[in-house]
Amino acid sequence: MFNLVLGLLIGSHYGQTWDEPSFYIYGERSYEAYTLGLAGKPLTPERHIFFLDLRYYGPFYTALGWKLVNLLGPLMKGWGDMDIWHLINFFHFQIGLVSMYFLAKRFARSWTAFFVVLLFETQPLLFGHAFINPKDVPFSTFLLASVTAGLYMTDAMRTRQSRVGQPAADPFPSFSLILAALFGLYVFTYLGSDLIFSMISRFITAIYLAPADSLLGRLFFALGGTAARLPVENYIHKAAAFHLERIILCLAALLTMGRRIYLDRKSGREWKLRFGVDARLVGLVLLAGIILGLATSVRLLAPFAGILVVVYAVTKKGGNAVPTLIVYGAIAAFVSLLTWPFLWDSPSFHFLEAVRVMQDFPYNAEVRFMGDNIAPSNLPWYYVTFLVCVQVTAPALVLSALGLGAVYYRRENIKDAFVLIAWFVVPLGLQVALRSNVYDNFRQFLFVLPPLFVLAGVGLERAMVRVKPPAMKIALTALCLLPGIVGVINLHPYQYIYYNTLVGGVSGAEGDFELDYWLTSYREAGEYINERASRDANILAWGSTYNGAREDLDVYGFGSEEDLQASSLAFEYAVISTRFFSHVGVLPDAPVVFEVRKGGALLAVVKELAR
Repeated sequence: MFNLVLGLLIGSHYGQTWDEPSFYIYGERSYEAYTLGLAGKPLTPERHIFFLDLRYYGPFYTALGWKLVNLLGPLMKGWGDMDIWHLINFFHFQIGLVSMYFLAKRFARSWTAFFVVLLFETQPLLFGHAFINPKDVPFSTFLLASVTAGLYMTDAMRTRQSRVGQPAADPFPSFSLILAALFGLYVFTYLGSDLIFSMISRFITAIYLAPADSLLGRLFFALGGTAARLPVENYIHKAAAFHLERIILCLAALLTMGRRIYLDRKSGREWKLRFGVDARLVGLVLLAGIILGLATSVRLLAPFAGILVVVYAVTKKGGNAVPTLIVYGAIAAFVSLLTWPFLWDSPSFHFLEAVRVMQDFPYNAEVRFMGDNIAPSNLPWYYVTFLVCVQVTAPALVLSALGLGAVYYRRENIKDAFVLIAWFVVPLGLQVALRSNVYDNFRQFLFVLPPLFVLAGVGLERAMVRVKPPAMKIALTALCLLPGIVGVINLHPYQYIYYNTLVGGVSGAEGDFELDYWLTSYREAGEYINERASRDANILAWGSTYNGAREDLDVYGFGSEEDLQASSLAFEYAVISTRFFSHVGVLPDAPVVFEVRKGGALLAVVKELAR
């Protein structure tokens, strides 16, 4: 409740990031695709499916958010659409905090799990991103919820087995596996519909073109009859529309159940349709599968959560987990298909296309790292790991190391701990191995942070063993939270630029590392312009426009002075970021009349151009 009130109090303070406007338009058009698709109306591919490169991101979160903004807009007077978006982003972040609590409870006591949530929430980096980041934080939240739900799903499988025992639950264990496999294959007929259509097309074309006296020619004669031949496309679409593969799978399921009934009666058992699961497990499988599917419809990396869950379930439950895991994966895949319009007309081929693009997402600019401007492809292998170490608070870093040491030396819950370690190590290892582009610090890898904070909770419990007085325990806990709370307050509303004392804080990072790479400080600069610009004035903004501008002002984004040479407009002010020292090189002769500073660092300037 405190967080909800806090969001309402400060949610309208944040500037828009440079790529938010296009992302939210993508949400609007994806929501249109949902409504048109459900109504059976035709879609406009360029509008609803192939919208820029954003089609490679799943649209579920942004489509839902766009609808909520529309609903809340008339109710929240004085809030711009961008402000409402920021509030929705922050409220969605609360789901991640709930998931974090339940995940941490698996490794520590309840009070420690609550501490983990507080430590996680008060990270200035995450607190700032929770408002302004509609991509990485929602994905991190969904992935965290997906892993947590998957682990609890596995617990339900284990509980069921220990209560009734596998032999008593299913005397024919292959029955559940066969039905699960058939269910998975049935779902695949939707997921791989384009692949199946391609195979049918090739087969029909082959027998259509075969000589009449050949085996394939006689097969076509048997299937197509003696009438005059129609174009081959007619036969292809007729064969595909029949969906023979689904009919075969349904018949196979009926035969499997019939065999089960027969064997039950033959053995003298009273027949019951038993799957070896209970209502709680069914609910958790549905929940975990749906969350994983929605996570995939936010970002393509989400199946990694499913892999973690599958590995954990197999190591804890063995082969008996396989039927449940097949159903879990099939549900996730189907939900992802339903909520991602880009996949609708060609599910498997478009999914593979998205994988190829997202593996090395194009980014042509440079990254500021350790005092140099470096192309993403030339960043050192330790880039993400280093930034994690300098952008989380020092107590979180120390406690995570203590927790990792405690897990290693105590060797307790080692399989559970493996999930945490793999959650952090595998994505970073793959990024290094594949040399995938990383930029804007490590915002694309915010999803690897939750396991560090769970380990921090383990580390705190380990440290508390040596602390006896309750007052000392409270004081130690408060000290661990203090740097984050101070950072959240002092850096507001630019908390996402936080750096810890390892690099001298924000002021120490200035010039050496990225700070306000998303140009959110333009809003504060715009407030200065709002008070001084003449009516209907033209304003320049380097790199991106900004929210909060006076309604009569026209704000033009530009990249360099060359962009302005063909313009006949007169501009009064220019807002320029300090990123890449642009405030020095762009319009160097114009006087600086206002500066945006935070944490001792200069983020943006306003230059006066003309009157």
